[in-house]
Amino acid sequence: MTRPPRIRPGGTLASVSKGDIFRIVLFLHVLGAVVALGFSLSYGLWIARGDVAGGDRRTFALQTISWIDRRLTTPAYVLQALTGVVLVLLTDVDRFREAWLELSIGSYVLLTVLAILRYAPAHRRQATIADRLANGEADPTTYAEASGVARRWGIVVTSLTLVILFLMVWKPALWT
Repeated sequence: MTRPPRIRPGGTLASVSKGDIFRIVLFLHVLGAVVALGFSLSYGLWIARGDVAGGDRRTFALQTISWIDRRLTTPAYVLQALTGVVLVLLTDVDRFREAWLELSIGSYVLLTVLAILRYAPAHRRQATIADRLANGEADPTTYAEASGVARRWGIVVTSLTLVILFLMVWKPALWT
């Protein structure tokens, strides 16, 4: 088995093989999955710690989640979509017809819509009420209700992400 050529100092872009490009894009795809899912799974821990601490620490935890989501998690999910398409184009466009990939793409679209339309507004409401609660302007029941809604949507979105991860790793033959 011959190894594809490597870029050496003074080498040209022409010496980069399709296999090299595939491995680079695959690395970025896996890195995006690790970052996106890793941070998503940590949100519940941040919230639990903030809720135990209460007051300004709860607000800080929720603001930190928003900060991480805007700067790391969401860009990682976008990287997933882009590198996923590139991987398919580098291998075989017919792969888009494979059941596991169709279901993964459908789940990705659904999780994106739910994250934008349900989870993000619920999280923003939770953070706003947490800030008001820290300033004595809201009651704990209102926060608990907002927190419950955000938690449920967070679980739905994270569960869809785990389904996609399962499909990407297992690649089950569901239908033809």
